Amino acid sequence: MTNVIAGAAASVQAYCDLPSEAPLTVPSDNQLKQKGWPKTGEINFNQVYMKYRPETDHVIRNLNLIAHSGEKIGFVGRTGAGKSTIINLLFRLQEIGEKAATDSSIKIDQVNTKPLGLLLLRGNISIIPQVPFIFTGTIRQNVDPLGQFTDEQVWDALAEVRLKDHVKAFHEGLNTNMSNAAAVFSVGQKQLICLAITILRPSKILVLDEATANMDSETDNFIQKKIMEKFANSTIFTIAHRLSTIANYDSVLVLDKGIKMEFDVPYKLLVKNVGDTTLTNPEGFFGFMVMNTGPKFSQKILNIAKEAYEQKNNKTSVETEINA
Repeated sequence: MTNVIAGAAASVQAYCDLPSEAPLTVPSDNQLKQKGWPKTGEINFNQVYMKYRPETDHVIRNLNLIAHSGEKIGFVGRTGAGKSTIINLLFRLQEIGEKAATDSSIKIDQVNTKPLGLLLLRGNISIIPQVPFIFTGTIRQNVDPLGQFTDEQVWDALAEVRLKDHVKAFHEGLNTNMSNAAAVFSVGQKQLICLAITILRPSKILVLDEATANMDSETDNFIQKKIMEKFANSTIFTIAHRLSTIANYDSVLVLDKGIKMEFDVPYKLLVKNVGDTTLTNPEGFFGFMVMNTGPKFSQKILNIAKEAYEQKNNKTSVETEINA
């Protein structure tokens, strides 16, 4: 019994010894709020390093990355490559490391995020996680936990994700108790609830942490289309599970052991020459990953990437002619 008590005390002490997070608010937050920060959602990682413990190696090494306003960027790499760590750094769940002779920073709209209050920073980044989270309480409290919106707005958000009729079928509607969430929503529907939350509170930055990894392809396609519709002007970071979901993105970041190995338009990463109709760059990191999905699926991914590349370039050409 003494050993058990000692072990419990040690565990409690370990939690007490954990360093505290940064302040939730700081005086300068009000000025940024008044300016409507962030307005564009541009994200700049500059010479970013990070390690989880002082005695371990860096899990992010000299990351330089610029996501322009409204760009969609997919993160790919093996387990442990550093994809989720980048998201942790963006939310400041982990702080960037101190590295000699570097000016490490993460900026949003040219504002260094390190001095900001956590409420301001995290409140302006939406996320749909890999594992959907449901709180104890009613459906309404889950969709609008802070009570900022009307019932009509909540219903509209549920309609956007095809859950309105499902919720209306319950006797208490929005006031249906979620204590036994599994009896109310399936796993896929819980993810749609997370999507409804982001639609209700749109932001200039959206993070998808393998949000559709555990879903059927139909629900995956629906969520991807809805995101492109509702967040067309938002900057999106997606940790990809299905490579086809990011084939039409603006850029793909390939990570390996925390190092940026490739960063370019998906189509350009898959071919040696623009215009190629087959995967001609299997030696590339992204090309190798796509090739390993099999001949049929790799061709499908290439076709999606090629079509997106051509559409974007045709649009750019037209806009250039108009402005000339």
